[in-house]
Amino acid sequence: MSKSFGGVAAVSEVDITIQHGRIHALLGENGAGKSTLISMLCGQYRPDAGRIEVHGREVHLRSPKDALNAGIGVVHQDFRLVPPFTVTENVVLGTKTRADRKAEQRVMELAESLNFHLSPRAKVRDLVVGQQQQTEILKLIFRGMDVLILDEPTAVLTPQQAEQLFAALRTLADQGKAVVFVSHRLNEVADSADHLTVLRGGTVVADGPARGLGPKELARLMVGDAADRPASPRAHRQPGPELLALRAATINTGGRNCLNSINLSLRAGEVVGVAGVSGNGQRLLADAVAGIRSLDAGDRVSEAATVAYIPEDRLGTGLVGSMSIAANLAMRRYREPGISPWWVLPSRLRRDALPLIEDYQIPAGPAVEAGALSGGGQQRVVTAREMSRTPDVVVASQPTRGLDVVSAAAVRERIVAVAERGGAVLVLSEDLDELREVC
Repeated sequence: MSKSFGGVAAVSEVDITIQHGRIHALLGENGAGKSTLISMLCGQYRPDAGRIEVHGREVHLRSPKDALNAGIGVVHQDFRLVPPFTVTENVVLGTKTRADRKAEQRVMELAESLNFHLSPRAKVRDLVVGQQQQTEILKLIFRGMDVLILDEPTAVLTPQQAEQLFAALRTLADQGKAVVFVSHRLNEVADSADHLTVLRGGTVVADGPARGLGPKELARLMVGDAADRPASPRAHRQPGPELLALRAATINTGGRNCLNSINLSLRAGEVVGVAGVSGNGQRLLADAVAGIRSLDAGDRVSEAATVAYIPEDRLGTGLVGSMSIAANLAMRRYREPGISPWWVLPSRLRRDALPLIEDYQIPAGPAVEAGALSGGGQQRVVTAREMSRTPDVVVASQPTRGLDVVSAAAVRERIVAVAERGGAVLVLSEDLDELREVC
């Protein structure tokens, strides 16, 4: 299959065979074509050339509905759930089945078969992120999907939740389902995949059994010799003066304290890490430190001239998906002459965007809409805009989520560089190894 956008090939003559009863890993650095390939398999994009066959018969996937009818279902990074609805109501939504006791019993049976600890009557808004993902999987199983594609399924999971997920995927494969997952966490690929396909520059560079391949070998297949680049040596730093602090910070949401009397100090030359399972106040904490969320009690004290913010929700908070990459990169500079809302010079936006696109390896031109990028590409745009301003304080929430090994290492180096030049950084991450490396 092949697919181009604006004359640029995103996927070029890709052949991939997905077999029932196997877990198939799809690997590649950011911009390699993984998202485009998945979008064609789920009917979101139509290939410019090539064909898709299911059980030996060609199918024409003109929409996601066509893909579902062909037995192909996708669990996206951003879940397609209705928060006020129950688990059962979300599972049956879009089908002819009513959300009655019979449906609840069926959902319970499916959940128990995969060792999912879910109540059919639980509201989705009350579930932790791992349980929300389980609900998405149940939606596909309930509909009888034969092929399950999961895009970065462990990016928002704790190690324990990821282990539970792969146990469920193995059960599904043993039941005869075909399971495909995209991941940049190479340890889990080495541990869980039966087969792998590696994309680089929109073409297949490796395809075969995953048995016997470790994380280092997988990294070399993805990015070549760049995987062997040693990490920069860490310099010992003495913390300097306090640049930003929260004093007894409290935020109320829905009648309860989601942040309760938090004290936090960010000092010059320091990288402070915050660990924890997603959904326990990290997003509110990041918003409060960045200054975009008001406190219900307590104080935010800042001596910083500039505060950069890499939010967890890159598309919802960090970018405007319908605007160009160049426009998104210019958002922090809209008051500058030629970029203000009263007099915008497109040539200026493009000129200023090109060096950032090259430096941060954003996989598209300045005129491309930010919403058309993969998750990793969107992360690069946000990081480029925020880090290029030489900020005094950086608040980075899940800064390497969706990035390949080389890109993630580059972001971590930039984070450490902020502290080494006298800035302060707050990193919120579920990756404990990442926190150990930068803090």
